[in-house]
Amino acid sequence: MACVDVPALPLQLLMRGHPDLVDQPVAVLERDTPQGEILWVNAPAQRCGVLTGMSYATGLALAHDLRGVEVTADEIAEGVVAITRRLRRFTPHIEPSQDHPGVFWLDASGLQPLFASLEIWAHKVQRHLRRSDFQGRVVVGFTRFGTYATTKAGRGRRPPEHVTVFRNATAEQQAARAVPLGRLDIDPELRDVLDKLGVRTVGAFVDLPAAGIRKRFGRDAHRLHRHAAGDLLLPLQPLRPVEPLTRHTDLDTSETDVHRLLFLIKHDLDPLVSKLATRQEALAALEIRLRLDTSATAPRAERVEQIRPAEPTLDARQILNLVLLRLEGHALPAGVTEIALTITPARASREQLRLFQQHSTRDLRAADRAVARIRAEFGDGTVVRAYLTDGHLPEATFDWQPLAHVVRPTPTPVSPRPLVRRFFRHPRRLPARLRHEPDGWMLRGAQHGHVIHLHGPYVVSGGWWRTPVLREYYYARTRDDAWSWIYYDRHRRAWFLHGEVE
Repeated sequence: MACVDVPALPLQLLMRGHPDLVDQPVAVLERDTPQGEILWVNAPAQRCGVLTGMSYATGLALAHDLRGVEVTADEIAEGVVAITRRLRRFTPHIEPSQDHPGVFWLDASGLQPLFASLEIWAHKVQRHLRRSDFQGRVVVGFTRFGTYATTKAGRGRRPPEHVTVFRNATAEQQAARAVPLGRLDIDPELRDVLDKLGVRTVGAFVDLPAAGIRKRFGRDAHRLHRHAAGDLLLPLQPLRPVEPLTRHTDLDTSETDVHRLLFLIKHDLDPLVSKLATRQEALAALEIRLRLDTSATAPRAERVEQIRPAEPTLDARQILNLVLLRLEGHALPAGVTEIALTITPARASREQLRLFQQHSTRDLRAADRAVARIRAEFGDGTVVRAYLTDGHLPEATFDWQPLAHVVRPTPTPVSPRPLVRRFFRHPRRLPARLRHEPDGWMLRGAQHGHVIHLHGPYVVSGGWWRTPVLREYYYARTRDDAWSWIYYDRHRRAWFLHGEVE
């Protein structure tokens, strides 16, 4: 695992957009008011005595030419997406941090056939960020927290020292324990309280008794302690690459009529807009690529049009009006034989998604009629929905009931990407676990590899009123980075696979 830290990401985004401000004192504000808190400052502002945590008015008193700018959450999110896209050149599995914008975890395994060493790979990542005008530090190690803490320890160092590769987990642990708590992005109040107690490094914090952390410092401090101590090893949760929204149509004969072309574009645009809405996105720009058939012998020409609405939208009618104005304003020199649409997405607001749902072209009555036909042909139990129940065993916590009517989906956007645990209808019996396993436990066969991590047990017992049950549940991670949900049945003395974690 590798960690890439782009420190003070909002400040770096601001300086990339305004390179003329490099030599001037600049501060990123929480809000653009005189009493707005200063969140980040550049080097010229620091030399003037401006510090984070001050108000903008106080900063102006120290540096009369201080430029204060507010960087919105949308701009930060776009910057994270841009950096993720650049890092994807070096590994397909990337997880941006939800709590600390600018921190990215990368899967650095299996890269030796492409790169001579992990050092070369890490230096290429760091140089690529620098060419993109981002300053960052790359640490290759073995754990999520260890690599993260070590990147924070490198603040202020020069670029040649911005790459660290640990040879073993012990070296990473020692380096992480030496990191001052002041370098981590933790609650300032927690940091100040620990400082008064003489706890100033990660190692000193880890050495505190875990039982009293939650009681004295709260849930967030307890979670941080578990991460630092290695008791909470979360798997890498990479973002799936977002496929570009494109649509291509080949015409049997060349088309010159603008209105017929507009109808063909509408036929391709509507499903793309619907897919945008399911991804919680809106259309920021539309590229229309028209292939022209000038003659039977001359080479084919191409015409590219860029359509940009005033703001990202999910209103296909508004986009089509802009397309019609563009096509009518510029006459086509020849007939069109191919149409290709490419959408540039942007984050959609809740109001846009709500309006799109209200004006959705989905006919719920038609869906009910289709469901009724399926029930009539295959039986009443073929169309069901899941609902939660009060059950003691995991498989008894939900049940299925017939679906009477189709309703519109109401997804709730979430910031952390949750893990999905998929149940099997019937737990699958696993082969017996050998007492001595020199090569590791081959849980699911050689294609998955041996078990490298086993978290548990989580005991589920009960059923004394009917059939006694005593299960010890574990989360098992195999060599191919797949997570399985297994349990050991004490009464049956056997291992079972109950589900998988995605």
